[in-house]
Amino acid sequence: MRFRLVVDGESREIEVDPGPKGLAVRVDGAEYLAQARSSPPEFVIRIGLGSHRIRFQGRAVLVDEARHEISISDIEGGPAARSPEAPSQGTTVVEVRPPMPGRVIRILAAAGTRVVRGQILVVLEAMKMQNEIPAPQDGIVREVRVAEGESITADRVVVVLEVG
Repeated sequence: MRFRLVVDGESREIEVDPGPKGLAVRVDGAEYLAQARSSPPEFVIRIGLGSHRIRFQGRAVLVDEARHEISISDIEGGPAARSPEAPSQGTTVVEVRPPMPGRVIRILAAAGTRVVRGQILVVLEAMKMQNEIPAPQDGIVREVRVAEGESITADRVVVVLEVG
């Protein structure tokens, strides 16, 4: 399932796919393995060694008791959305953003290049670690909006893909 989630005014593209070891969750292209269980009236989400309690209240969500305003849109998912027989809707532009601020240390994609889901587009250095930013899906790179050595914020578009 893929959707756009806006939390406290900040928009993120989310994709969630069930797998044998839990949920593969992609947030703006960065992938995480998560496990979730329902414990009414809340959910417990485990990502790595961390665990978070999630409770929905109308248009807000409480994450470990911290309140955040949310909205969800552009929901795609289910068998029909993944079916190869589904009619083509044309092409879509996907803006790829980093999971955190940092310094661009390598650009591995160029405009006009065809990429596959998971292929590394940009390498970002943050907190003395290298973070690879993968393509969220197959497509063609239309723009690379950063330069090597540039410091960027987490909301910055690094690559624009045309998919579909």
